[in-house]
Amino acid sequence: MDASIDLQTTPRLRVVHLADHTGRLQVIFPENNMLDISAVSRLTKRRFEPVNHYHSSGDPLIKPNSVTTILEASMLKEAVFSIRTKVDGAYHDITSAELEAMFSGPLNRFEAISIDTSLINRPVDNHEHDEEQILQALGRFQSIRLKQRIEETLEIPPLPASSHRIIRLSTDKSAGTDELCDVIALDPSLAAQVISWASSPYYGAPGSIESVEDAIIRVLGYDMVMNLALGLSMGNGFQAPEDGPRHYEDFWLDSVSNAVLMESLVKAMPLQNRPKLGHAYLAGLLHNFGYLGISTILPPHFSILSRYQEANAHLPSELVEMQILHFTKEQLGSWLLRYWSLPDNIWMAIRYSKKPHYYGEHAMLAKLLFVSNQLRHNNPIEPSVLLEIGLTLEEAEDCRNAIYQKSAELHKMVALINKMNT
Repeated sequence: MDASIDLQTTPRLRVVHLADHTGRLQVIFPENNMLDISAVSRLTKRRFEPVNHYHSSGDPLIKPNSVTTILEASMLKEAVFSIRTKVDGAYHDITSAELEAMFSGPLNRFEAISIDTSLINRPVDNHEHDEEQILQALGRFQSIRLKQRIEETLEIPPLPASSHRIIRLSTDKSAGTDELCDVIALDPSLAAQVISWASSPYYGAPGSIESVEDAIIRVLGYDMVMNLALGLSMGNGFQAPEDGPRHYEDFWLDSVSNAVLMESLVKAMPLQNRPKLGHAYLAGLLHNFGYLGISTILPPHFSILSRYQEANAHLPSELVEMQILHFTKEQLGSWLLRYWSLPDNIWMAIRYSKKPHYYGEHAMLAKLLFVSNQLRHNNPIEPSVLLEIGLTLEEAEDCRNAIYQKSAELHKMVALINKMNT
């Protein structure tokens, strides 16, 4: 193998290690493909799971003929590939003939085990067609009895009473601190969470916070408490998934980190561009609500989706979701939030949060969610998107880095949520 000169034009190969109770399997396929775990199971008559929970760069190559290896058959049609033997090593060119000779032993075989991602359908462009696409997708699941509407087809958990009260209060233009305190006080667990939030070292409020009123007036403000309480109460209505992707640390940690980063980004933006701070916080807190929805409403399919996400950590989550579910968590999450009558800008921002060039209604909040997601996953951000929200890359990264510096405080806040939800 020779060192690759032009890595951009040479297709890269991805190595993934799978295992079951009887042994290990190495699979090799083009990096722009998705590993089809079901195809591997059909070929081997075994149920494999990824060994490593998360490797966006792939696993190290195990020495040929020392472990059973299945390679994507379509690679034999290509001339040259680029591969690396170590996760952090350099890529090297290898021809298909060299690859075939290297893996010619009895432990190796070439089979169709991956899917060209260009062949995977994308979500519909307009949210008005989401329900139709989701229903068509559900029709593929034989265990689900389809009816005419999603809410008639799926067993959707009821929205907590506290969420209903807060949503109604949010539409009352004359409501103030007293009314909000009264609503939150009806749910002692929620009130305790809000007070603990305001008391956390993250906000560094002087003295002790004794009541929800204190939290509103002295620390968080009316809009922030309104939207924080709504996000917490909605999340409390769903059980955290037990069989999710094993690299996914914690639903609430992900949600809270995104919410506080959204808050920081809004404060750094030019005044004329800023959406409401409380709404930005709530959109960040609920950005992954579809993840909870899938795990609660479709647990068997969620488990399958989770294993695919582990094996295909190099791909955007929506591609894996479209292949397995035929809709995305953003589609389902935004539909649920719309069904429960949340403000339009919240569910629409979540629906279009993976589309940086969306220019419809509430586009600014959607772009902020996109930027926040890219920052947290160290993914590139187009300069034009940053220009539209009025921030430089350095300013956006400063916001993220400031959040990272307070990660210990955020973990303590999340621990409070998890403790109260058990």
